[in-house]
Amino acid sequence: MKNKLISVYIVTLMFGILLMPSLINTARADSQNVTTRWIVPADTTISLSFPNSESLITFDTPGMNFTNVSAKAQTGILAALRVTNAGNTAVKLSGAWTLDWPTGVTFVNISVTDDTNATKIWYTPANETSSCDWVASLAIGTSEDFWFWSSGANVAKTTGVDRTLTVTSTAV
Repeated sequence: MKNKLISVYIVTLMFGILLMPSLINTARADSQNVTTRWIVPADTTISLSFPNSESLITFDTPGMNFTNVSAKAQTGILAALRVTNAGNTAVKLSGAWTLDWPTGVTFVNISVTDDTNATKIWYTPANETSSCDWVASLAIGTSEDFWFWSSGANVAKTTGVDRTLTVTSTAV
């Protein structure tokens, strides 16, 4: 009986040894890929400044009839207005006046160079309050300068008629 007991003990011990690896939790390396996404809304912030040290765009005309009068303090190297893309995406720039100009003002043209013959953004009394495209794509952190000229015929005397020019940026 003693031998039988030893045999049962040995068989049980061997069976336990055989089962031991399955009873011990063995660590295995495994890896999975996970997609990570950042969703950042477009920021189309622009800033406006006046490189010519003015605080607005002024047309100081010589009289009631005038042709291609440049904005006050605008020079060959100093534009009347600078628009800077302060956002996080390229932007398209456009602009429009919020109210009609004084009667007799025939046009305002805007150019990205100090050249009255260069490609311009033309505004007339027919489209002064309509949005016109200025720049198709202004890159992040960059600026564009704009020169302004105006012409008029039989414009009534004023001591300063202000009109708001709204410059708009939209994501490209």
